[in-house]
Amino acid sequence: MKKVGLSRYVLLLSLGFAARPAHAQTDEQRAAARALATEGAAAFNDGRFKDSADLFSRAESLVHAPPHLLFLARSYTKLGQLVRARETYIKITKEQIAPGAPAAFRDAQSAAQDELRAVEPRIAKLTIQINGSQDSKDLAVKVDGNVIPPVLIGIPQPVDPGDHKVEALATGKRAQPQFVSLKDGERGAVTLDLQPDPSAVGAAPAASAVAPVPGAPAPVPGASPAPTPAGTGASPAASGSSGSNGMKIGSYVAFGVGGVGAIVGTVFLLKGASKRSQADDAFAACSTSLPPTCTQSDPSPAKTRVDNLDSEAAKASSIGVTGIIIGGVGLATGVTLLVLSSSGSSSRETAGLVPVLGPRYVGLSGSF
Repeated sequence: MKKVGLSRYVLLLSLGFAARPAHAQTDEQRAAARALATEGAAAFNDGRFKDSADLFSRAESLVHAPPHLLFLARSYTKLGQLVRARETYIKITKEQIAPGAPAAFRDAQSAAQDELRAVEPRIAKLTIQINGSQDSKDLAVKVDGNVIPPVLIGIPQPVDPGDHKVEALATGKRAQPQFVSLKDGERGAVTLDLQPDPSAVGAAPAASAVAPVPGAPAPVPGASPAPTPAGTGASPAASGSSGSNGMKIGSYVAFGVGGVGAIVGTVFLLKGASKRSQADDAFAACSTSLPPTCTQSDPSPAKTRVDNLDSEAAKASSIGVTGIIIGGVGLATGVTLLVLSSSGSSSRETAGLVPVLGPRYVGLSGSF
Protein backbone atom coordinates (compact mmCIF):
# COMPACT_ATOMS: atom_id res chain seq x y z
CA MET A 1 0.00 0.00 0.00
CA LYS A 2 1.39 3.39 -0.98
CA LYS A 3 1.87 5.67 2.05
CA VAL A 4 0.54 9.17 1.51
CA GLY A 5 2.36 12.02 3.24
CA LEU A 6 0.19 14.03 5.61
CA SER A 7 1.01 17.48 4.20
CA ARG A 8 0.51 16.36 0.59
CA TYR A 9 -2.77 14.68 1.41
CA VAL A 10 -4.19 17.72 3.21
CA LEU A 11 -3.16 19.97 0.29
CA LEU A 12 -4.88 17.71 -2.25
CA LEU A 13 -7.95 17.43 -0.08
CA SER A 14 -8.15 21.22 0.28
CA LEU A 15 -7.98 21.64 -3.47
CA GLY A 16 -10.65 18.97 -3.85
CA PHE A 17 -13.00 20.81 -1.51
CA ALA A 18 -12.44 24.04 -3.39
CA ALA A 19 -13.52 22.37 -6.61
CA ARG A 20 -16.82 21.11 -5.19
CA PRO A 21 -20.03 23.03 -6.04
CA ALA A 22 -20.45 26.03 -3.75
CA HIS A 23 -24.07 25.17 -2.99
CA ALA A 24 -23.28 21.63 -1.80
CA GLN A 25 -21.95 22.54 1.65
CA THR A 26 -21.40 25.61 3.75
CA ASP A 27 -17.96 27.09 4.39
CA GLU A 28 -18.23 25.92 8.00
CA GLN A 29 -18.90 22.33 6.93
CA ARG A 30 -15.96 22.30 4.52
CA ALA A 31 -13.64 23.75 7.15
CA ALA A 32 -14.80 21.18 9.72
CA ALA A 33 -14.34 18.34 7.19
CA ARG A 34 -10.79 19.48 6.44
CA ALA A 35 -10.01 19.58 10.17
CA LEU A 36 -11.38 16.07 10.67
CA ALA A 37 -9.52 14.74 7.64
CA THR A 38 -6.27 16.28 8.89
CA GLU A 39 -6.64 14.57 12.25
CA GLY A 40 -7.68 11.34 10.54
CA ALA A 41 -4.59 11.32 8.30
CA ALA A 42 -2.36 11.94 11.33
CA ALA A 43 -4.05 9.09 13.22
CA PHE A 44 -3.59 6.76 10.24
CA ASN A 45 0.11 7.56 9.91
CA ASP A 46 0.48 7.02 13.70
CA GLY A 47 -1.13 3.59 13.52
CA ARG A 48 -4.31 4.63 15.38
CA PHE A 49 -6.56 3.02 12.81
CA LYS A 50 -9.73 2.95 14.94
CA ASP A 51 -9.47 6.71 15.47
CA SER A 52 -8.63 7.16 11.80
CA ALA A 53 -11.77 5.29 10.70
CA ASP A 54 -13.94 7.36 13.02
CA LEU A 55 -12.49 10.70 11.90
CA PHE A 56 -12.69 10.00 8.17
CA SER A 57 -16.24 8.70 8.59
CA ARG A 58 -17.20 11.99 10.23
CA ALA A 59 -15.44 14.02 7.56
CA GLU A 60 -17.29 12.09 4.83
CA SER A 61 -20.63 12.75 6.55
CA LEU A 62 -19.96 16.48 6.17
CA VAL A 63 -18.36 16.62 2.71
CA HIS A 64 -18.18 13.75 0.25
CA ALA A 65 -14.72 13.19 -1.21
CA PRO A 66 -13.21 9.96 -2.62
CA PRO A 67 -10.00 10.49 -0.54
CA HIS A 68 -12.15 10.27 2.61
CA LEU A 69 -13.48 6.90 1.53
CA LEU A 70 -10.04 5.71 0.46
CA PHE A 71 -8.52 6.33 3.88
CA LEU A 72 -11.64 4.92 5.52
CA ALA A 73 -11.24 1.69 3.53
CA ARG A 74 -7.53 1.57 4.39
CA SER A 75 -8.36 1.99 8.09
CA TYR A 76 -10.85 -0.88 7.91
CA THR A 77 -8.22 -3.03 6.23
CA LYS A 78 -5.70 -2.33 8.98
CA LEU A 79 -8.34 -3.20 11.60
CA GLY A 80 -9.04 -6.55 9.90
CA GLN A 81 -12.56 -5.50 8.87
CA LEU A 82 -12.05 -6.67 5.33
CA VAL A 83 -15.74 -6.97 4.40
CA ARG A 84 -16.39 -3.31 5.25
CA ALA A 85 -13.14 -2.33 3.53
CA ARG A 86 -14.15 -4.10 0.31
CA GLU A 87 -17.58 -2.45 0.24
CA THR A 88 -15.98 0.97 0.73
CA TYR A 89 -13.44 0.32 -2.04
CA ILE A 90 -16.25 -0.76 -4.38
CA LYS A 91 -18.15 2.44 -3.65
CA ILE A 92 -15.12 4.47 -4.75
CA THR A 93 -14.52 2.45 -7.92
CA LYS A 94 -18.16 2.78 -9.03
CA GLU A 95 -18.32 6.54 -8.56
CA GLN A 96 -18.54 8.68 -11.70
CA ILE A 97 -15.72 11.22 -11.39
CA ALA A 98 -16.58 14.47 -13.16
CA PRO A 99 -14.19 15.53 -15.97
CA GLY A 100 -13.27 18.70 -14.11
CA ALA A 101 -12.69 16.97 -10.76
CA PRO A 102 -9.28 17.43 -9.08
CA ALA A 103 -6.56 14.88 -9.67
CA ALA A 104 -6.80 13.80 -6.01
CA PHE A 105 -10.22 12.30 -6.72
CA ARG A 106 -9.02 10.33 -9.73
CA ASP A 107 -5.92 9.19 -7.85
CA ALA A 108 -8.13 7.93 -5.00
CA GLN A 109 -10.26 5.95 -7.44
CA SER A 110 -7.21 4.42 -9.11
CA ALA A 111 -5.70 3.45 -5.74
CA ALA A 112 -9.02 1.93 -4.65
CA GLN A 113 -9.08 -0.36 -7.71
CA ASP A 114 -5.58 -1.66 -6.96
CA GLU A 115 -6.19 -2.12 -3.24
CA LEU A 116 -9.55 -3.82 -3.83
CA ARG A 117 -7.83 -6.56 -5.81
CA ALA A 118 -5.50 -7.15 -2.86
CA VAL A 119 -8.27 -7.27 -0.24
CA GLU A 120 -10.81 -9.54 -1.94
CA PRO A 121 -8.75 -12.79 -1.81
CA ARG A 122 -8.22 -12.30 1.95
CA ILE A 123 -11.94 -12.34 2.82
CA ALA A 124 -13.02 -15.62 4.45
CA LYS A 125 -16.26 -17.53 3.76
CA LEU A 126 -18.51 -19.16 6.39
CA THR A 127 -21.40 -21.57 5.77
CA ILE A 128 -23.97 -22.02 8.56
CA GLN A 129 -26.31 -25.01 8.71
CA ILE A 130 -29.22 -25.28 11.18
CA ASN A 131 -30.73 -28.65 12.16
CA GLY A 132 -34.29 -28.64 13.49
CA SER A 133 -35.29 -25.38 11.85
CA GLN A 134 -38.04 -26.81 9.66
CA ASP A 135 -40.77 -26.59 12.32
CA SER A 136 -39.27 -23.67 14.25
CA LYS A 137 -40.87 -20.25 14.58
CA ASP A 138 -39.05 -16.91 14.66
CA LEU A 139 -35.67 -18.40 13.85
CA ALA A 140 -32.77 -15.98 14.44
CA VAL A 141 -29.15 -16.75 13.60
CA LYS A 142 -26.40 -14.48 14.89
CA VAL A 143 -22.74 -14.13 14.02
CA ASP A 144 -20.80 -12.22 16.64
CA GLY A 145 -24.10 -10.92 18.02
CA ASN A 146 -25.34 -9.62 14.66
CA VAL A 147 -28.46 -11.21 13.15
CA ILE A 148 -27.91 -12.45 9.61
CA PRO A 149 -30.69 -12.68 6.96
CA PRO A 150 -32.33 -16.12 6.78
CA VAL A 151 -31.54 -16.33 3.05
CA LEU A 152 -27.83 -16.68 3.94
CA ILE A 153 -28.36 -19.90 5.91
CA GLY A 154 -26.67 -22.74 4.03
CA ILE A 155 -24.89 -20.30 1.70
CA PRO A 156 -21.19 -19.31 2.01
CA GLN A 157 -21.16 -15.74 3.27
CA PRO A 158 -18.19 -13.37 3.44
CA VAL A 159 -16.76 -12.77 6.91
CA ASP A 160 -13.63 -11.19 8.28
CA PRO A 161 -10.73 -13.49 9.14
CA GLY A 162 -10.49 -14.25 12.86
CA ASP A 163 -12.62 -15.76 15.63
CA HIS A 164 -16.41 -15.83 15.34
CA LYS A 165 -19.29 -16.93 17.57
CA VAL A 166 -22.37 -18.40 15.89
CA GLU A 167 -25.72 -18.69 17.69
CA ALA A 168 -29.23 -19.80 16.77
CA LEU A 169 -32.52 -19.58 18.64
CA ALA A 170 -36.22 -19.86 17.92
CA THR A 171 -39.46 -19.87 19.87
CA GLY A 172 -38.92 -22.38 22.69
CA LYS A 173 -35.65 -23.60 21.16
CA ARG A 174 -31.98 -22.77 21.38
CA ALA A 175 -28.76 -24.19 19.95
CA GLN A 176 -25.44 -24.56 21.70
CA PRO A 177 -23.21 -21.72 20.45
CA GLN A 178 -20.41 -22.71 18.10
CA PHE A 179 -17.03 -21.01 17.73
CA VAL A 180 -14.97 -20.95 14.55
CA SER A 181 -11.61 -19.41 13.68
CA LEU A 182 -10.84 -18.55 10.06
CA LYS A 183 -7.63 -17.43 8.40
CA ASP A 184 -7.27 -15.11 5.40
CA GLY A 185 -9.27 -16.52 2.48
CA GLU A 186 -10.24 -19.67 4.42
CA ARG A 187 -13.61 -21.37 4.00
CA GLY A 188 -15.33 -22.79 7.08
CA ALA A 189 -18.65 -24.32 8.09
CA VAL A 190 -20.59 -24.80 11.32
CA THR A 191 -23.75 -26.79 12.09
CA LEU A 192 -26.05 -25.89 14.97
CA ASP A 193 -28.70 -28.20 16.42
CA LEU A 194 -31.85 -26.53 17.74
CA GLN A 195 -33.09 -28.20 20.92
CA PRO A 196 -35.98 -27.42 23.31
CA ASP A 197 -34.93 -24.58 25.61
CA PRO A 198 -35.57 -25.50 29.27
CA SER A 199 -35.42 -21.84 30.25
CA ALA A 200 -38.14 -20.83 27.77
CA VAL A 201 -41.49 -19.72 29.17
CA GLY A 202 -43.88 -22.68 29.43
CA ALA A 203 -41.16 -25.30 29.00
CA ALA A 204 -40.92 -26.22 32.69
CA PRO A 205 -43.56 -28.63 34.06
CA ALA A 206 -46.37 -27.02 36.01
CA ALA A 207 -45.91 -27.05 39.77
CA SER A 208 -48.50 -28.51 42.11
CA ALA A 209 -51.22 -26.03 42.97
CA VAL A 210 -51.19 -27.01 46.67
CA ALA A 211 -47.96 -27.74 48.53
CA PRO A 212 -48.08 -31.00 50.52
CA VAL A 213 -48.23 -30.73 54.30
CA PRO A 214 -45.47 -32.63 56.14
CA GLY A 215 -46.91 -35.83 57.61
CA ALA A 216 -50.13 -35.68 55.57
CA PRO A 217 -51.10 -38.65 53.34
CA ALA A 218 -50.38 -38.40 49.65
CA PRO A 219 -53.32 -37.17 47.53
CA VAL A 220 -55.35 -39.81 45.70
CA PRO A 221 -55.87 -39.14 41.96
CA GLY A 222 -59.43 -37.98 41.31
CA ALA A 223 -60.17 -37.29 44.97
CA SER A 224 -61.19 -33.88 46.26
CA PRO A 225 -58.41 -31.95 47.92
CA ALA A 226 -58.31 -32.29 51.69
CA PRO A 227 -58.98 -29.21 53.80
CA THR A 228 -55.98 -27.32 55.03
CA PRO A 229 -55.15 -28.27 58.63
CA ALA A 230 -55.53 -25.57 61.23
CA GLY A 231 -52.38 -23.56 61.78
CA THR A 232 -50.71 -24.57 58.51
CA GLY A 233 -51.78 -21.54 56.47
CA ALA A 234 -54.38 -18.86 55.94
CA SER A 235 -57.75 -20.03 54.64
CA PRO A 236 -59.35 -18.45 51.54
CA ALA A 237 -61.97 -16.85 53.76
CA ALA A 238 -59.28 -15.20 55.87
CA SER A 239 -57.47 -13.96 52.78
CA GLY A 240 -60.69 -12.55 51.33
CA SER A 241 -61.50 -10.85 54.63
CA SER A 242 -58.06 -9.24 54.72
CA GLY A 243 -58.45 -7.95 51.16
CA SER A 244 -61.96 -6.67 51.92
CA ASN A 245 -60.74 -4.75 54.96
CA GLY A 246 -57.93 -3.23 52.92
CA MET A 247 -60.36 -1.99 50.26
CA LYS A 248 -62.64 -0.53 52.94
CA ILE A 249 -59.76 1.42 54.44
CA GLY A 250 -58.79 2.62 50.96
CA SER A 251 -62.37 3.70 50.29
CA TYR A 252 -62.43 5.79 53.48
CA VAL A 253 -59.19 7.51 52.49
CA ALA A 254 -60.53 8.17 48.98
CA PHE A 255 -63.78 9.59 50.45
CA GLY A 256 -61.70 11.95 52.59
CA VAL A 257 -59.61 13.16 49.68
CA GLY A 258 -62.67 13.49 47.47
CA GLY A 259 -64.61 15.43 50.08
CA VAL A 260 -61.79 17.88 50.69
CA GLY A 261 -61.27 18.35 46.94
CA ALA A 262 -64.96 18.96 46.33
CA ILE A 263 -65.20 21.50 49.19
CA VAL A 264 -62.06 23.37 48.16
CA GLY A 265 -63.12 23.37 44.53
CA THR A 266 -66.58 24.70 45.34
CA VAL A 267 -65.18 27.48 47.53
CA PHE A 268 -62.75 28.64 44.86
CA LEU A 269 -65.36 28.45 42.09
CA LEU A 270 -67.63 30.69 44.13
CA LYS A 271 -64.72 33.02 44.83
CA GLY A 272 -63.89 33.16 41.13
CA ALA A 273 -67.48 33.97 40.23
CA SER A 274 -67.52 36.75 42.82
CA LYS A 275 -64.28 38.25 41.53
CA ARG A 276 -65.57 38.05 37.97
CA SER A 277 -68.73 39.89 38.98
CA GLN A 278 -66.68 42.59 40.72
CA ALA A 279 -64.50 42.96 37.62
CA ASP A 280 -67.59 43.34 35.42
CA ASP A 281 -69.02 46.03 37.71
CA ALA A 282 -65.71 47.91 37.86
CA PHE A 283 -65.32 47.76 34.09
CA ALA A 284 -68.87 49.02 33.55
CA ALA A 285 -68.22 51.92 35.92
CA CYS A 286 -64.96 53.08 34.35
CA SER A 287 -66.08 52.52 30.74
CA THR A 288 -69.12 54.80 31.16
CA SER A 289 -67.14 57.64 32.76
CA LEU A 290 -66.22 60.69 30.71
CA PRO A 291 -63.65 60.28 29.46
CA PRO A 292 -63.52 56.44 29.70
CA THR A 293 -60.64 55.32 31.94
CA CYS A 294 -60.54 51.65 30.83
CA THR A 295 -58.85 52.07 27.46
CA GLN A 296 -55.61 50.22 26.65
CA SER A 297 -53.72 53.47 26.16
CA ASP A 298 -54.67 54.81 29.59
CA PRO A 299 -53.36 52.58 32.42
CA SER A 300 -55.49 54.29 35.05
CA PRO A 301 -56.06 52.96 38.61
CA ALA A 302 -59.56 51.95 37.55
CA LYS A 303 -58.25 49.84 34.65
CA THR A 304 -55.55 48.32 36.88
CA ARG A 305 -58.23 47.28 39.37
CA VAL A 306 -60.28 45.65 36.61
CA ASP A 307 -57.21 43.71 35.39
CA ASN A 308 -56.36 42.57 38.92
CA LEU A 309 -59.91 41.37 39.53
CA ASP A 310 -59.90 39.46 36.21
CA SER A 311 -56.59 37.80 37.13
CA GLU A 312 -57.81 36.81 40.59
CA ALA A 313 -61.03 35.44 39.10
CA ALA A 314 -59.12 33.31 36.59
CA LYS A 315 -56.78 31.87 39.25
CA ALA A 316 -59.64 31.08 41.62
CA SER A 317 -61.66 29.41 38.84
CA SER A 318 -58.65 27.30 37.80
CA ILE A 319 -58.09 26.11 41.37
CA GLY A 320 -61.81 25.45 41.74
CA VAL A 321 -62.01 23.28 38.63
CA THR A 322 -58.93 21.30 39.74
CA GLY A 323 -60.45 20.76 43.18
CA ILE A 324 -63.75 19.59 41.71
CA ILE A 325 -61.96 17.09 39.45
CA ILE A 326 -59.87 15.72 42.33
CA GLY A 327 -62.97 15.54 44.48
CA GLY A 328 -64.91 13.66 41.80
CA VAL A 329 -62.13 11.14 41.25
CA GLY A 330 -61.70 10.63 45.00
CA LEU A 331 -65.41 10.08 45.59
CA ALA A 332 -65.65 7.73 42.60
CA THR A 333 -62.67 5.73 43.85
CA GLY A 334 -64.12 5.56 47.36
CA VAL A 335 -67.49 4.29 46.19
CA THR A 336 -65.87 1.73 43.90
CA LEU A 337 -63.64 0.33 46.65
CA LEU A 338 -66.53 0.25 49.09
CA VAL A 339 -68.74 -1.64 46.63
CA LEU A 340 -65.99 -4.13 45.80
CA SER A 341 -65.20 -4.74 49.47
CA SER A 342 -68.79 -5.63 50.31
CA SER A 343 -69.80 -7.47 47.13
CA GLY A 344 -69.18 -10.98 45.94
CA SER A 345 -67.48 -11.82 42.66
CA SER A 346 -70.80 -11.87 40.82
CA SER A 347 -71.68 -8.36 41.87
CA ARG A 348 -68.22 -7.10 41.00
CA GLU A 349 -68.60 -8.15 37.41
CA THR A 350 -71.70 -6.02 36.98
CA ALA A 351 -70.71 -3.02 39.07
CA GLY A 352 -70.20 0.20 37.17
CA LEU A 353 -69.47 3.77 38.25
CA VAL A 354 -68.97 7.03 36.37
CA PRO A 355 -68.18 10.42 38.00
CA VAL A 356 -70.41 13.31 36.84
CA LEU A 357 -68.92 16.80 37.00
CA GLY A 358 -70.58 20.17 36.42
CA PRO A 359 -69.71 23.83 36.95
CA ARG A 360 -71.68 23.94 40.21
CA TYR A 361 -72.01 20.30 41.23
CA VAL A 362 -70.21 16.94 41.41
CA GLY A 363 -71.84 13.53 41.58
CA LEU A 364 -71.67 9.86 40.66
CA SER A 365 -73.71 7.79 38.24
CA GLY A 366 -73.65 4.01 38.02
CA SER A 367 -75.24 0.66 38.74
CA PHE A 368 -74.34 -1.95 41.36
